[in-house]
Amino acid sequence: MVIQDVCVNENSSQQVQLADMAEHINLLRVLINCAEKAANIARVCRSNDELLALLVQEKTGAEANQRFEHDFKTLADVLIQETIRHEVGKLFPAMRDAILGEESTHFTNKLGQEITIAVGDTEAETAACLEAVLDGNKKAADALASEVHRIVDYAANLGDIPELPAQLDYSNLGIWIDPIDATAEYISGDSMFTDFPGITSTGLDCVTVLIGVYERDSGTPVIGIVSQPFGHKLDERVYSSSLYWGVCLPSVQAHNCNSDAGGSHGHNKIGIFSSSEQSEILQRFLDLNYQLAFSAGAGHKALKVICNEADIYLLSKGSTFRWDTCAPQAILRALGGDVLDFNASIKQQLPIPIRYIPPEDIQTESGSDWKRNATGLIAVRDISILKEIFSKFAEH
Repeated sequence: MVIQDVCVNENSSQQVQLADMAEHINLLRVLINCAEKAANIARVCRSNDELLALLVQEKTGAEANQRFEHDFKTLADVLIQETIRHEVGKLFPAMRDAILGEESTHFTNKLGQEITIAVGDTEAETAACLEAVLDGNKKAADALASEVHRIVDYAANLGDIPELPAQLDYSNLGIWIDPIDATAEYISGDSMFTDFPGITSTGLDCVTVLIGVYERDSGTPVIGIVSQPFGHKLDERVYSSSLYWGVCLPSVQAHNCNSDAGGSHGHNKIGIFSSSEQSEILQRFLDLNYQLAFSAGAGHKALKVICNEADIYLLSKGSTFRWDTCAPQAILRALGGDVLDFNASIKQQLPIPIRYIPPEDIQTESGSDWKRNATGLIAVRDISILKEIFSKFAEH
């Protein structure tokens, strides 16, 4: 096996200049634009069946989610992750070593060469890296590199973006990235609809890009971006994004989400679940007169709670990871809700939030157990609904 790293890093003089600029740059705006750039890359990769087939690789070993018989990553996953890492790390060098993602940066081409995916300073450098992965497909490599280096100001379309505190300690901030959540839906593209408005069971609508910022000392999520690259279908194979953001800092609490506490589903109580959820869990919600919706993608299910299209997302199994929950948890916190540890909250009959305190050396920590939400999760926008749910679980 041959390992190649054909892309270069930023030069030191640029790093010094950008470090001086960081205090004048709005991290939220940067992350919003990164999410839209990620969505563009996802759409380019998905727009051509032949290209998509070239980009898919099955995960193995520690990378694979054991919940699935087959777990896949795409070049789009890795490229999006490294694009975000490159852009944020360049503008906020104090955060660089704490920008973590779901995917490894290695991708094996058809010649058996293991290529390290990295974003270069220039479009040409990035294209050379991608061409090695794509077995010499220069046209595809150039198209992807063009999206990576395209200047995006999507945040300008979203109205007022709040200023972040001038004293924000970027060295105490980390990022979790899920570059493409619901990769299986991204690959297949087949849509199935539920009986609930706004909730899709499978398909491209379930695909999300998740970027979550947390405080390293407290483990508290403070900024979240959730983007649906295929949120709006404009034409056959032509889509635009839906994007949601939230900030929950001591001096800034803001979001761009629907503030209607009543939700879009009227007086019906709706819970959203994985199709593999335990039947006894589901029965407890039926006993509480909840209607049950089933959908793919942890990010998508959490988004349905954010958007008031479901009241609660509960997962009793440890099959999600920090990158799945950090971004939606920050947004829910901005809305007055949270993402909780399922087992701890049920046991203590209190809302116990998930926290993201990393190991002392996150760059050398092996294995994936520390990244897992091992004891399940509960995502709610309205904490008060938990009272009857806790009581119901206490009966058993």
